Amino acid sequence: MSGSPHLIVASGLHAGASIMLSEGHVLRIGSDSNAELILADAGIAPHHATVSLNGNRLLLQAVGDDVTVFGRILKRGAHTMIQHGASFGLGETRLQFSHGESIAEGASLRAERAWLLRHAPLAWLRKRIVTLPRLVWIGLLAVPLALLVVHALNLYAPSPQRTHAPLLDQAAYRHVQMRTEKETGRRIYEGYVQSVGELGALSLDARAQGGAPVLRVAVVDVMQEQLSDFLDKYYRGAQLLAAEPGVFVATPPTADAYLQPESWDYARLDRLARAQIDGLKRVRFAGHENDSGPVRIPLEALGLNLISTPHAAWLADAQGTRYFAGARMPLGKLTRIAGCGATVTRDDGSIYLLTADRAAKTDSC
Repeated sequence: MSGSPHLIVASGLHAGASIMLSEGHVLRIGSDSNAELILADAGIAPHHATVSLNGNRLLLQAVGDDVTVFGRILKRGAHTMIQHGASFGLGETRLQFSHGESIAEGASLRAERAWLLRHAPLAWLRKRIVTLPRLVWIGLLAVPLALLVVHALNLYAPSPQRTHAPLLDQAAYRHVQMRTEKETGRRIYEGYVQSVGELGALSLDARAQGGAPVLRVAVVDVMQEQLSDFLDKYYRGAQLLAAEPGVFVATPPTADAYLQPESWDYARLDRLARAQIDGLKRVRFAGHENDSGPVRIPLEALGLNLISTPHAAWLADAQGTRYFAGARMPLGKLTRIAGCGATVTRDDGSIYLLTADRAAKTDSC
């Protein structure tokens, strides 16, 4: 890929138009004059969606209704990460993300497969099956016929009886449980498997037993990819390892690679990740498992300085804006300023302590 990242309007009244993207800048898309990318097509809301460049991927957030990614609806307020070549729809208008002037052949398909693998693994599996070569299809069709022939031969020349362990007894499915719903009699499978292939095999086995089974089984590989995308918004270079099923251990980078104030709020990130990723039980942050109480953030990391005189104290940002106690900041309400730092109360009531560098060098803070 070459050139600068662009968002290209691929259909509608403005087809062919494009806008350059820059790291960290949130681009507003809609039909009103406040939007940076204005679309006059029918069905476009005044503020329909926002996008922001995150490394080599694009973070898309649905602000209005009728936002789709590869044909799947992205609910209002939800967000997702897409890669080079991916497209999304706002109403009837389609937009495409490119890291260069042109999108190489196959990039769109790779982007779709990558997104489906993370967010709709069964749909990914169906698409992969459809694209199998003809000889493979012939082989797959021949398998049932061969099984019927073998079964018929066994009727006339039965071999010594052998037992095969049920699929759920295999090691790959040790974290999957099956129960029967009393009201409907349906079989419900719940738990975790490692890969999409194992989920596909479980799905085929469940359907082969008849009825309409319900699969509530999460794929660890997919969850890890989704969680990695989530953490990329808050850290540059965080390490992620799977622990017990549904639990991951994240090792944050050094503080200079923290990207947002919330990067220090480990409990909040755990809560947000669990709300967004199906099957996720917990994210543990290595070295911060026992963190409790107010969230501590270095003032310098937010681009703020603590200035004090014998008569007053305030915070100042890089533009020279002053914040006194009681002022409203982008992070929340500045409720207190002391010699060691400041206290901010967020809209949800959580407390952030903004600590000055000198606070780390004294026992009085």
